[in-house]
Amino acid sequence: MPFRYEELVTPMGRPYVRVHVSGDIDLRDAEEYVARFEGAYQRRRVLSVVASGTEYSAKARKHLLAMRESSPHATVTTSALVRAAIHLMTRSAAGGTYRVFTDEPEALAWLDDQEA
Repeated sequence: MPFRYEELVTPMGRPYVRVHVSGDIDLRDAEEYVARFEGAYQRRRVLSVVASGTEYSAKARKHLLAMRESSPHATVTTSALVRAAIHLMTRSAAGGTYRVFTDEPEALAWLDDQEA
């Protein structure tokens, strides 16, 4: 499964969901992800850690972009290719509530400072 979820608390005591992302993400995976964040994890801060080599199918990208993103979301990846793909996917969709980082502590600090 390309997504693994952990419910954690930031250093400032704010709940967030840490999502480990890896492998090939297809439409079914994207649908399951959206269902979680429009359901049980709605309005939670999100810290996604995306492994190098992760790939999103065209249908998965389209489905994820249609998601109503309202909570702060930080993504961490060290892969330049993955980072570029994520930037293309989110350029117009998420506004100021979404940022990409190469360092997890920096991403978590940013996430902690955001209003939910």
